[in-house]
Amino acid sequence: MDGRFVFSVATTGVYCRPSCPSRRARPENVAFHASPAEARRAGFRPCQRCQPDGPPPRAAAIEALCRLIEASEATPTLAELGRHARLSPTHLQRVFTRAVGLSPAAYAAAHRAARAREALRDGGSVTEAIYEAGYGSSSRFYQARVVGMTPSRYRAG
Repeated sequence: MDGRFVFSVATTGVYCRPSCPSRRARPENVAFHASPAEARRAGFRPCQRCQPDGPPPRAAAIEALCRLIEASEATPTLAELGRHARLSPTHLQRVFTRAVGLSPAAYAAAHRAARAREALRDGGSVTEAIYEAGYGSSSRFYQARVVGMTPSRYRAG
């Protein structure tokens, strides 16, 4: 729910993101605001821990990981992505999934499928499109059900 609202705590004078890891306030001291600007107008200051006025935590790192996945020929492993982001593979999986809505593997598969659809639209042969997109074999492409119909039919529009 980050980005949709913030909450403020009357006893501390602070407003936070819904995902702030700080200790939860008593319900009678909490108020909800549609935006950080609305909370500031109500007299609250931003939390120093979750920094609700800035980009979501680790947004730059997640974006860099997305670009790394898109640029890679083969899908990078969680360990490789974790080394790049300086996070453990398990924590990276949770953070990435929370931020993007897909696991790193699902994100890579979706990007590969988009590359395959684009290559098919460009008019080359089906085989070239499959291998350009990064599929190791045609059976992997057909198993992934990328286009929902035969590739030649998709290419024909």
